[in-house]
Amino acid sequence: MLISEKINVKKYALLSFILLLISYFLSRNSGEIKVMLTVFMAACLNQWMLVRVVEKMVNSAAGKEEADKTDMVLLFLGKAIVLILALTLGVQIMGKRIIIPLLIYVLQIAVLYLSLNKAKTDQGLK
Repeated sequence: MLISEKINVKKYALLSFILLLISYFLSRNSGEIKVMLTVFMAACLNQWMLVRVVEKMVNSAAGKEEADKTDMVLLFLGKAIVLILALTLGVQIMGKRIIIPLLIYVLQIAVLYLSLNKAKTDQGLK
């Protein structure tokens, strides 16, 4: 099963929406809302890149496809660049309140974890 198939998209979207609502109420002005949305989108893009890299690594290890190391390296670099740019923008606009977008990023990781479909255990074993 592909990793992307293990994610419950409805649960991911619902929990992400709740996180966006919380960040909306924590913002003071439209600039802060834009920063929080940018960090949120960067976190989602970061997670998408993570899922892609892990899929490629797993498929390569299982012999299903040949490893394209350049693509994997570019995805890892892209993950870092996306986060650095989003958080740098946040520092420029929000200053000391950057902790709120940073918490959005951390909580978005928790959202991804909570959205994973758990593996079904064997019914015959107790």
